[in-house]
Amino acid sequence: MIEILENYKSLFLTELLFGKNNDVKVFLDGDKGVTLKDCSSINSEIKKKLNQDEINYSVEIGSCGVDSPLKSVRQFKKNVSRKIEITDLNDRIHSGFLTKVSNSSFEINWKERQFKKKGKGKVTVAMSKNFKYGEYKKVQVILN
Repeated sequence: MIEILENYKSLFLTELLFGKNNDVKVFLDGDKGVTLKDCSSINSEIKKKLNQDEINYSVEIGSCGVDSPLKSVRQFKKNVSRKIEITDLNDRIHSGFLTKVSNSSFEINWKERQFKKKGKGKVTVAMSKNFKYGEYKKVQVILN
């Protein structure tokens, strides 16, 4: 599978599933999206590699939907400056704009109203939080 994707530099694998009845499901994402033509071409290449004379396979190629969780660093990089929602390990929800992505972590920024330290009323404060990969249950892009 990896050797097939080497011909598609802007695409990358996000999930590969093998079912009970020789069902293979391949989920892709791309730096600039995934087209139907991309899916069709990759499907054809996979079927050429599989020896269908010995075992009959069902191959399904799809792109990650906008509601699919972010899983790879490359997906995070692709979505910098978009609003995301993180469900942490304690089921708390954090949301903000994805501002920084490294190979080990990512950062979100948001603004919230807080009480003034002196006097009455509230003030808007810029906040940020850093997450290491794997220290959460799920991360999704939020569509406005």
